[in-house]
Parts: sequence; C-alpha cells; structure tokens
Amino acid sequence: MNPRILLLIEERELRDWLRHHLDILWPDVSIEDMSPTQFVAGVSQWHAREIDLAVLSVNCGDVLADPGEELDVLRIALDAPHCPPVVVIAAGGNELCAVQAMRIGAADYLPRTLLNAQRVASALKAALHVPRRAKRAARATKPARRELEPWHLDLPQYSLLHKLGDSARAVVYLAYSATLGRNVALKISKPAGDDCQEFAREYTAISALQNPAVVDIYDYGFHDGREFIAMEYFPCGDLKTRLQQPMTVIESLEYAQRICAALEVVHGAGLLHRDLKPPNVMLREDGSIVLIDFGLAKQLDLAHLNTVAGVLRGSPYYMSPEQAQGLPLDARSDLYSTGVILFEMLTGNKPYLGSTAVEVMQQHVNGQRPPLPPACTALEPLLDRLMAHDRDERFADAAAVLAALNDAIALMTPSTIPVDRAVAMQ
Repeated sequence: MNPRILLLIEERELRDWLRHHLDILWPDVSIEDMSPTQFVAGVSQWHAREIDLAVLSVNCGDVLADPGEELDVLRIALDAPHCPPVVVIAAGGNELCAVQAMRIGAADYLPRTLLNAQRVASALKAALHVPRRAKRAARATKPARRELEPWHLDLPQYSLLHKLGDSARAVVYLAYSATLGRNVALKISKPAGDDCQEFAREYTAISALQNPAVVDIYDYGFHDGREFIAMEYFPCGDLKTRLQQPMTVIESLEYAQRICAALEVVHGAGLLHRDLKPPNVMLREDGSIVLIDFGLAKQLDLAHLNTVAGVLRGSPYYMSPEQAQGLPLDARSDLYSTGVILFEMLTGNKPYLGSTAVEVMQQHVNGQRPPLPPACTALEPLLDRLMAHDRDERFADAAAVLAALNDAIALMTPSTIPVDRAVAMQ
C-alpha cells in the first residue's frame, strides 16, 4: 500500500514545494492537503486511520520565549484517537520550540531555514515507522517533571527543558536562563556527592581561561544543598556524536590540531584537564572545538599530589598510563589522551578494550597499541610518540604536537585521505 501523507500547511509556496519534491523523490506517495485552520474546524470528522503521516507547518516567531499557542494545532492533532506520526516544519523559533514540540509528541522537528528535499524525504520516511498514538491522554501528562526526577532541582532563574547527560556525580540539562534570555547547559550535582568541591574547582578553573576554545561559564552557586553551574550550550553536539559518522584522515588530524591548540591555552594557564575524551570536546557550527568538563582539572604545580588512595577519576579508555597507576601527572598526560582520541578518529575504534575498567587501564600501562589501517601507515610514528607508555618518549608539549600534526597534514596526499574503518583493526 502506498503511504498517505496529509500536509497541514497554510503557505501555498511551501505546500507546492513539498508536493513537487516528494513526487520526484518518493513517487509512490499519496499526498492530500488542507490548511491548519480547516483541520482544526473539522477535527471531529478527521479519520486519522486513513492517513499514515501528517506534516504540519507552524510559525514560532523570533522571540526567545516558551512557545504556546503556536503549537496548539499539534496538540489538537495528537489528541485525536489513533493519530498518525506528525512531523513539524517550523518557521522562526528556537531550541525551546523544538524541545516543546518533541515533548508534546511530534515525530520530528525540521527548521524551515534548513529544509532541503533530501532532508524532508528522509525525515518523513523515518517518521512512518513511529507508532500511532491511541490517545494523547495515554501519554504521560507531565513527562518533563517525571523525566527530571529524582535529581530535579527547582532553580527560580532556570527552566529545565530536557536532560543532556548523566554521570555518577552530576546531571546536565538543557535549560532556559531567564536572566540571560538564552539556553544554557545547566549542571547540577546529585545528592550526597563524593566531591562537594568539584563544581567550585571547575568554576575556578574555567573562569581563569577566557578563550573561545574553553567553555564559557555564566553562573555558579548552591541551592537546597546542591551545587549547580550554568555554562555555554552547544547545539552541534560533541566529538563523540561526530565519531558516529566516518571521518577522513585530514579531518581527524584537523580535529586533533584544534584539541592541541585548546590544550596550549589550558596548559599555558597552569592547568591539566585530566579527563580529555570525545564527550568533553564540543563542536561549534564553524567547525571549531571547545573543551568542557574541568571538574577534574588540577593546577600543574599541584599535580604531584595524587588522588586519594584507591580512587581513580577519569575515563579508563582515554587514561594515560601514569594516571592509571595513580602517579604524579604533567601536561603529557593530556597529550596521551589526545593520541587516544586521534586513534579513535582514524579507525573508528578505541585502542584498548576490556571487560572491566581495571583491564582497560592495564592495557594502557602494558598493552601493545593496535596498528592503524593501511591508509594511515604514515601516521604510525606520530601515534607512537603521542601514546608512548613512557612519557619521556612523548612530545614535550602541545606546541610540539601541533607542529607534528601540521607536518602530517602537509605530507598527506588525496589518495590517503579516505579511511576504511572496516579494515582498521585487521
């Protein structure tokens, strides 16, 4: 059976554009249309079972405010019994509109400014696999509040939108700051945290680093016995997400360059990051990177003071051998982590895996690094120095790594640019 799509779109230009491109890219589709006004007036007679997918256009305006009546048609549609998936195409608006639309129950949300034929066709085909909803009443009526528990904290100046991340010590939300009039990443400590100074340390560290390569901090404080810190939000996501798509060798080397340039700033201010990994490398729209999560950062002149006995902090997958052994650290520990990240970008795999964290850390100390894929053979000496077990055999500082990366990029030829991750570990 051919899919049946209902276009709930006021603007004739957009409606005709969608019809034209869907007819070309999806010739077996059956398209009907009506204006949102007509739909609302006749919703009681709407036979939702006859439609496989609805596309609704909304105009959310340009104000930074929580969307209200702009999404009423979406609410009305999803209240109907057996409502098909609804894809929203939005003019204007901001992240709040997208979050609210998805929270209400939209199958997808496409900004009008980013529309192209392939993106629309892919989104609609994917939305067809979203199950119908029996009734809106069957959904949670307050998903946001339940989703935020048990770590929810009412901060008067922030509206929590949805969770961005979670760890043993803290949870991070996308939040709207009424004071700033923009979205922020709001990090809130969990109750009974084991390090009540971590947020204070992060705030102090980042506040001293006024640089585009380091996340901006907007606010820090305590509320109801819990720490919170508000910082810059990055809609483009992190390097971990980017790693889900293939990278060329040149792209991998360029990301490593940007990380090292950021480390020059951090180390130049007398700090170690100590938790460098792809989730802590955020991306901006222009391709630049930003380091975040300085909760484990430590002054270089205090790095000889080891962590409390028996407690190792940081990700075992990116941990330097000396950090895994609880030894004093210096800037070369962050450079080792950079080498691990570069290996992962070039191959699509982490160099060391194991069934336990201890097993992974032991491989960093004693294991033999897997070889790079054939297309990257020329980079073996670079990785050998970055990931040397003996830190004295590594690059002396981030500036030296940057120079080596510049040389590596200059030596690469077009034939060596593609990386075949499928054979990376053979």
